[in-house]
Amino acid sequence: MNPAIYRFVESASPYLALWLFLFTLVTAWRVAKRIRSGKSRVPDSVLFTELPGLPIAALQSVCFVWAVVTRDWLSALRFAWWGPGFVAVAAIWLRAKRRGMAIDWHRFRYVISWLCKGHYVLYVIVFAWLGMSGAIFVLSAWIINDQVEKAFMSMDADRLRRTFDDFWLLRILYPGGLLIPWFAPALANRGLLGVYGAVLLCAWLCGIAYVKRKGLLRVRPADPSLLRNMVYFPKLPR
Repeated sequence: MNPAIYRFVESASPYLALWLFLFTLVTAWRVAKRIRSGKSRVPDSVLFTELPGLPIAALQSVCFVWAVVTRDWLSALRFAWWGPGFVAVAAIWLRAKRRGMAIDWHRFRYVISWLCKGHYVLYVIVFAWLGMSGAIFVLSAWIINDQVEKAFMSMDADRLRRTFDDFWLLRILYPGGLLIPWFAPALANRGLLGVYGAVLLCAWLCGIAYVKRKGLLRVRPADPSLLRNMVYFPKLPR
């Protein structure tokens, strides 16, 4: 593997963490606005769901191209799914939406779901092996920031609920990654990242408690507009 590619990802981690922190502030503002309006929940927003992760997907795409150019095929495979794979699926979805077409994701739902799971595990293993903890922290911050938004805005336990459905217990790594700054003395800006990770973790736990108190912890999503709900998509009639 080309180490320069992975050093590039690690060097970008502080900037990605700052980007995600801004969206954490946006989420706090949106939650306060929802509470003041008296609404119990709001529909999922594709914009606020996907926008925080776009720089990460763009970075993965750059790394994929870099790996192909340097003939680092293992790294190209590592960056393929969340880079060009993410862009391709999003492009297909947007094209169909603009044309008013419905894509039958039913037959692909488990393949795509396990590709996401597999690439996450591979990502963590590679960066942990290289001793680059910043990249792992950013991935956890991205995921948990999203989960806080889902809990307080849509009353959706999302990934925790899905764990009861598919028993993918490695999801514990998502919140666990937020604690990395407290155990990685060489991590740049570890003090700030440690505080941010702790705040995100507490917000997520409060969000889960909030959803559970409303009796919605195990309730599956009714909104089929987000691709994350793909495993629940029904088979379209022919």
